[in-house]
Amino acid sequence: MNDRLLRAYQVMATIVGLNLLIVMAGFIGKIATDEGSWWNRHQDTFLVIDQLHGFLFMVLIVLVARLTLREKWSWGYMLSVIVLACIPLVSFWSERRTTHSVHASRASSPATA
Repeated sequence: MNDRLLRAYQVMATIVGLNLLIVMAGFIGKIATDEGSWWNRHQDTFLVIDQLHGFLFMVLIVLVARLTLREKWSWGYMLSVIVLACIPLVSFWSERRTTHSVHASRASSPATA
């Protein structure tokens, strides 16, 4: 079976998760330090990373929607994948849960010739 869609989802979920950690570090660094700190001097860089994160997150949502249609997930499961992708560190667990779910559904379905 073609796993390109699942692999694209795994890679994009990892990239978006790492990007989310960078965005959160920039936000916390900005509010936790004084105005002359490195974090505040580089807020333009974090703004670009933040905008890139928003675009990549939209790509991730499209991949989740395509997986939902292919794997015949429920609306609740699809929404849980999207919501959990918004939480730092939990997004990595959600990606693993989704990957295991796809592999389990394939293992339980009869093999096609």
